[in-house]
Amino acid sequence: MRPRPAGGAPDAAPAGDVGLLRVEELSTHFKTRDGVIRAVDGVSFSLDEGEVLGVVGESGCGKSVMAQSVLRILPEPLGRITGGTIHYRRAAGDTVDLAGYRADDEELRALRGSEISMVFQEPMNSLHPIKTVGAQIIEAILLHQDTEPGRRRGHPRRPPTPPYV
Repeated sequence: MRPRPAGGAPDAAPAGDVGLLRVEELSTHFKTRDGVIRAVDGVSFSLDEGEVLGVVGESGCGKSVMAQSVLRILPEPLGRITGGTIHYRRAAGDTVDLAGYRADDEELRALRGSEISMVFQEPMNSLHPIKTVGAQIIEAILLHQDTEPGRRRGHPRRPPTPPYV
């Protein structure tokens, strides 16, 4: 495992095909008053376009922290990526190492929601109970992408269903 720089530009694209997402030897640690907790330690996986990845494990084993690490939404400075790479192929075709970004980088913020996102596991905290799931997904798309109103659900002429339905 190689330590990540504190800031600066992410690493250049790796040699060879990355696919859509390739995580190698990812480690995420948290500093607590009782010491360091190694929440994710040496996790590796890859994901190609069109593939689905299921991550299973007991409560507290690091599944959510792993996903938060990929999105770089860890509660800093307590939690931080301490090693590994997160190579992501952007929609434009270039590949970046998300582990190399600082959490406040504008480019990283632009990626979240428009290219990569997460629905958190606790639905009552993540989803509005009155709105349909579809309406909430559309809302996220509209916030991050320039989309024609009639094409929001894949129908060229039909407008989206209002959020209260």
